[in-house]
Amino acid sequence: MKSISIFNAVLRRYICSNKCFYASSNCYSTEGSSKIKAETLFIKPEVQNILTKITGLDLGKVFAPRNSQLKPHQYEFVTEERLKELQEKAKAKAFTKLQMPPVMSIREPIDEILSKDPELQGYLKEKTVFTDISTNITNRDRIITVREVDGTLRKANWEERERMIQIFFPLPGRSLEVPKLFESPNLERLLDSHEYIFVLDSACAQFEPDAPDYHRVTAATYEHIRRMGMFNVVRSTRHFGPMAFYFALRKEIDDLLVDMIKHNLISDASDTVKLLYIVNPELKTSSSADSNDIDIIQNYIKNASTKKGGLELALQTFFEQLQTKESQEAGMTEAIA
Repeated sequence: MKSISIFNAVLRRYICSNKCFYASSNCYSTEGSSKIKAETLFIKPEVQNILTKITGLDLGKVFAPRNSQLKPHQYEFVTEERLKELQEKAKAKAFTKLQMPPVMSIREPIDEILSKDPELQGYLKEKTVFTDISTNITNRDRIITVREVDGTLRKANWEERERMIQIFFPLPGRSLEVPKLFESPNLERLLDSHEYIFVLDSACAQFEPDAPDYHRVTAATYEHIRRMGMFNVVRSTRHFGPMAFYFALRKEIDDLLVDMIKHNLISDASDTVKLLYIVNPELKTSSSADSNDIDIIQNYIKNASTKKGGLELALQTFFEQLQTKESQEAGMTEAIA
């Protein structure tokens, strides 16, 4: 009884004296300058417009089945008006499925002591976690504290927070322990098998977007995609935009541009260069404001590219293919005439 009385007295004293306890509950995530920059840039309307545009909209890919269960196709006769209505609904649903995961900088660690109460030392055999399970607050604002066996009261670190939140408010697809697929060599095997979408979807389900593990897994996936030149695997998925933003932020868009030019996506390549200039304004030159897509790309190759040879070759091949196509069309026109 005496130990309980001492514990309660210390707890009451702390709550009454520390007026900033609740006021500081929103400060679990310290916003450094790099974090503000990354998040602010990503949510800019012009950035979101570019990322949405270059992602593309392939309805067959968006609605492709991702399980082994086979279902019979359904066919129905509809009017032209009804067909257009169904197509618009499909597009709206597709855009919802293409909603991009948020981009955030890696969070700062939580290492804040709230109170030291040595008189409690010896009364606790294990550390005790206190979790606010109110339903009217977000998990980010949820107060979670830890009382150590030596009497120290501190804010829970990120690992402790996520564990307690998952216990009380479980999220589908997320487990208490980090799945082995995110560890080496399992992750490398999945990437070598080009299971990029599976890895990225799993990372979104398991980790918060500012978690170090989320950044580690997504960065490894993006870099593997770039090395293998497999950009088309993630095109027209919700992960293409964040990947393009990742490369633009690091001034490493050349391989992505080569892929776009090879697929005759000149407008997308031009928009990607514009994205680079938005997130890295110091790279923009006086001639970067050219309205012509080709001029924008050529200006980038001349002034900012790190792989000029590959881009120049891709652009030259594009021009040759375009010239061949125009010659063939001209020949067909003459033959018809």
